[in-house]
Amino acid sequence: DVLQLHMEVPQLLYEEILEKYVTEVSQKTSSIKHQFDQNRAKIASQRETNKVQLKPILGHPNREIDLNNLCRKEEDRAMESGDVLSEYYNELTNTERSIAQAFIESINHCTERLMNLFDQLITTDDVILGKVTEEKLPTTVLLKRELRAKQGDEASQPGLSQEGQPIKLLRIADIAVERTASSKSEHFKTSKFTPVHEEALSSMNKVCSEYKERFGAVMTELETTSTKWTASEEKWKRQWLSSVQHVR
Repeated sequence: DVLQLHMEVPQLLYEEILEKYVTEVSQKTSSIKHQFDQNRAKIASQRETNKVQLKPILGHPNREIDLNNLCRKEEDRAMESGDVLSEYYNELTNTERSIAQAFIESINHCTERLMNLFDQLITTDDVILGKVTEEKLPTTVLLKRELRAKQGDEASQPGLSQEGQPIKLLRIADIAVERTASSKSEHFKTSKFTPVHEEALSSMNKVCSEYKERFGAVMTELETTSTKWTASEEKWKRQWLSSVQHVR
């Protein structure tokens, strides 16, 4: 029926928005990750080259200049390693957050339009009943009807249309942990609240939860990569300094 059709529309719209921005962020971060993998391979190759070139013969007094040049080469490699990691971390984080912000703005725009549209839908509660000529009935019948009406009021269910509710718009903090103090959420109020309104909000929350879960997984993976990279470089630095000391 018409009500069911209106309740299915929000889900389709929100899922389309989710797919659009997940596809966009995946494409953009894929190229960032590819460049990082290439830089990481280059750094690893330079480290291996320096390791091979650090031979015992460099400890001879006549080879001191060569040893110092190799040490400076390794220092440059270590600095480049830090720059590569920092650039990757910042670029990936900024890209993820930028597209998350665009996703939120699109969701909010869609939510406001849907709520305004659904405010204009007519439900049975909006229908004003006309007056009909009352039929004269015996007093006993009227008393029985009155009694049944009272009992029905006590067990009656709420109508389709309820009083309007404030709707909270999303913020970047709802998807990603804010690095600075986040602003307060913006709200707008519907003129009424029906099952269609409720279904739209449920669909919105569902896709936002999915995007948030994906965002969290990406950032966790990034933190893990950063931690492992840093630990590997620190371990290698200790080994390098120990080897240089041994050669000297």
